[in-house]
Amino acid sequence: MNVEIQQKVRRTAPKEVRQQQLIEATLDAIAERGISGTTTAQVAKRAGLSVGTVMLHFDSKENLLKSTLNFLAEELRDRWSAVQAQPDLSDAERLWGIIEANFHEDILTDTKLRVWFAFFGEAQYRAYYREMVEEFDTERGLALETLLEALAKTSPQQEIDPFGLTQSIESMADGLWLGIMLYPDWLTVDDAKARLWSLLSHNLPEHFKAGATPETASIK
Repeated sequence: MNVEIQQKVRRTAPKEVRQQQLIEATLDAIAERGISGTTTAQVAKRAGLSVGTVMLHFDSKENLLKSTLNFLAEELRDRWSAVQAQPDLSDAERLWGIIEANFHEDILTDTKLRVWFAFFGEAQYRAYYREMVEEFDTERGLALETLLEALAKTSPQQEIDPFGLTQSIESMADGLWLGIMLYPDWLTVDDAKARLWSLLSHNLPEHFKAGATPETASIK
């Protein structure tokens, strides 16, 4: 498809398609320039659209940023929720499904990691994160805690604090994301999953065998 035809498709695309084009362009811009260095003009140029089109769909840079962050949060929630919706999974398999979703190839791209940490790290926009993503984080945390409570009942010899272990899992996953972003040659996705599996095998050895391959098939 030549450039002229591509531009025509962009101009005549449905609203949802055009909005997604702008969100994808925003992800690329933030990954390269940070949030403060990203402008609507840059986003429009990357998407092959006009600044007026950006304003038509999002009204402001702030709304575009919020929509972009919401897209990332919903994408992650949809990924782990899809695992929970599968029938006939054990509680341990559901637990691992939530954790492993954080490291799915569609979730853990270099671009998306950089955008997540842009919102984490830029003080001006950290409030956006709390406003937009707290509900998603709470939902995932409650799902983890509920599963850990159920698994604790099957591990009477182990002293398990479901709330504390949920915090450890979430904090460790965030830290591993950062390590993968900063030191990809030192910490791989497989390494990250192995570290989380080790945490689970220490606390729930009846379900997560120490030294096993971190995958659903290894869950007892």
